[in-house]
Amino acid sequence: MSPCSNRLSTALLLTALLLTGNGCGGPTQVVANEECFSAVDALWTAVTSKRSDLVEQTAKELNRLHSTGSLSDDGHVELTEIVQLARKKEWEPAAKTLKVFMLGQRKAK
Repeated sequence: MSPCSNRLSTALLLTALLLTGNGCGGPTQVVANEECFSAVDALWTAVTSKRSDLVEQTAKELNRLHSTGSLSDDGHVELTEIVQLARKKEWEPAAKTLKVFMLGQRKAK
């Protein structure tokens, strides 16, 4: 393998690891809790429609779910980072990060 293709492979691997969230485990799972999953879906709608008012409404709901113990600390951190991107009007990075989060959700078997 040439040094150039070796660097490219390394860069692609690092990018894949960064996009999958928390290392090998992937994003925090929220799919088992219907309220949390609905809040994530609402965040998707807010971000993709570029609606700051909906972002704020959803952020309040995520905070409520976290304070009641329905949303884990890890999940709250991950979703708050997405909310922060949306608050800065960084809609595309917010949508991409949230999409990775959502695609990483798995129903328990």
